[in-house]
Amino acid sequence: MTDKLVAAKKKYGNLGEYSIQLSRWYLKPMGVWPDPVTTRREKILAQISIVVCWCIILFTVIPAFLHVVLVNEDIYLKLKTLGPLSHWCVDGFNYLVLLIRQDDISYCVERIRSDWKMITRTQDQEEMWKSAKLGRSIAGFCAGFMQGTIFCTCFVLGAFKRTVEVGNKTVDIYTLPCPAYKFPVQTNPTHDVILGTQFLSALVVSSSAAGSFTLATIFASHALGQLNIMVMWVNEFTKRSGEKGKKAQTNEIGIIVEHHLRVLR
Repeated sequence: MTDKLVAAKKKYGNLGEYSIQLSRWYLKPMGVWPDPVTTRREKILAQISIVVCWCIILFTVIPAFLHVVLVNEDIYLKLKTLGPLSHWCVDGFNYLVLLIRQDDISYCVERIRSDWKMITRTQDQEEMWKSAKLGRSIAGFCAGFMQGTIFCTCFVLGAFKRTVEVGNKTVDIYTLPCPAYKFPVQTNPTHDVILGTQFLSALVVSSSAAGSFTLATIFASHALGQLNIMVMWVNEFTKRSGEKGKKAQTNEIGIIVEHHLRVLR
């Protein structure tokens, strides 16, 4: 484990970066990642990213919503449309929450970085490394699964034609993951352009969901690592409590309690 810690330090420079790297990959392109050391250029690019992401999301949501409300279809087709549309709306709201809570995310990220700097004993860092590795693995698997299922769904719903019967004729029509109101989707390149835009929109909303999940997983696994360190410290304190004087014991208890309060905050 020590060799792995050394290798990770060489690769990432700071083990705290190993913990948060996956979330940064998802959230920074969307302008959500709260990096305190940013230049004016990076701040402008982040704002542009936010505007572009919202435009892409709304380009899918608004026409689909208008289609559900204004087009005269049977209830089955409307319910079929509400499935993908609700996914876009929920994850779009999730993206909004991430933007609103950037300060809270920044606080938690800085706590992770400071904990890695504060904990210097090798066996404590090994315990943190185990938790960080577990959280990163779970977050990576689930985020990849979420992205994969969304893209497979969009591909199946949009890349193939659907055969319908119109009177005595059989007609092949183009389909989309979300219907686009008033757009001539039965002609190319209009269909391909809208389909590509909806793929990008799916990437944005699924990335916001995956980013939220990775944040929650990484924060929870980091807290788990800190609590495991607390258990180690308490066990070590009880084993050697009779070997030191009362003043030294009081100091150790104070350190343990202070760190415990830090974890709870």
